[in-house]
Amino acid sequence: MIQRIQSIFLLVAAIIPVVLLFIPIGFVNTPESQFVYNSLVLKYNIPDGHAVIRLYYVALCLLLCSGLSLIALFSYKNRVRQIQIVSITMIVYLVTLMVMLWVCPDIIFKKYFTLKQVGFEFQFAHKAVLLVLIFVEALCLFFANRFIKKDEALVHAADRLR
Repeated sequence: MIQRIQSIFLLVAAIIPVVLLFIPIGFVNTPESQFVYNSLVLKYNIPDGHAVIRLYYVALCLLLCSGLSLIALFSYKNRVRQIQIVSITMIVYLVTLMVMLWVCPDIIFKKYFTLKQVGFEFQFAHKAVLLVLIFVEALCLFFANRFIKKDEALVHAADRLR
């Protein structure tokens, strides 16, 4: 049945990564210019600024999280598979967050700007909104997994009574 509480959690967990694709994550300031960083590119912070670094792997991981949440949403007939998909989604989401918030600003950007022999400073944009979205996504996946396990336990309990 698709009208369960975990369906709402999985739907929210499918929408948030798509929102994270389009909001800016941070700004990179150099002595010459300023760059905006979102999950797709690092580009100049001007209208129609060209991309300096393309970060398709972060965007693909976010889309994978969204897709896995949708697959789990429509796998309601097989709760064991649904639990496995949600668990895999949590792992992929954790890896995506590590890449998006730690690897890109600290390793990839540092390597790029060191090769250009330019110093840089990274600062998060809309830190509160970003943290709330990340936290809500993690909670939705956690609670969806918890309620799916409750349903599975309820079905096993009903099978024992027969």
